[in-house]
Amino acid sequence: MKECIDQKVYQAELDNVPAAFQDGSVNGGTRPGGSSLAIREHSPGRHVEIRADYIGTTIAVRQAGRQLSFSIRAAEEVAQAFTEEQDLQLCVGGCPHSQRMSRSPRGRGRVPVETARALCREMLPVEDAYFQSCVFDVVTSGDANFTMAAHGALEDARLFLPDAEKLHIFQAGGGCPLTPSSSLLLLFLLPCGLWAILLHF
Repeated sequence: MKECIDQKVYQAELDNVPAAFQDGSVNGGTRPGGSSLAIREHSPGRHVEIRADYIGTTIAVRQAGRQLSFSIRAAEEVAQAFTEEQDLQLCVGGCPHSQRMSRSPRGRGRVPVETARALCREMLPVEDAYFQSCVFDVVTSGDANFTMAAHGALEDARLFLPDAEKLHIFQAGGGCPLTPSSSLLLLFLLPCGLWAILLHF
């Protein structure tokens, strides 16, 4: 919708979660629909929310410990409206090698599963998909701060999903998580310190 919104790039990195786009602006520009894209800061340098009301999309960006995470709520029609040839890019900067988690089963800093479950249970009392992801991340990384990242993702879901019955995602019989059909909620926990999104709808 180029007639409504200027192209904007948002970039975050560890210890720098800005409340503005890369050009210093906080909205979609001076065009008539520019105010329908805006950034709101919830916690300075730690948590911002980008709202693209003109396409019914909200992106929450958080830093928890030494991890960045983002959650996206978008209409299914919007999420599936772009082909690979189009330039819709949500993540254009990958994880630096120094901040990637080791995949080695003998990696340093691994936490026993029961310890990880106890840590995650303090933040996530329901053993749902958020809890299981938390346990995996803590065991794999050895970093208890992943409990805060998982809790933040659950809080984003609580805000994004008006139906409380759809908040907790459990494994279905075939091992696939249940998701609402009318909207698409994407929850990404990135164990790395630099990424950027390009908003150009």
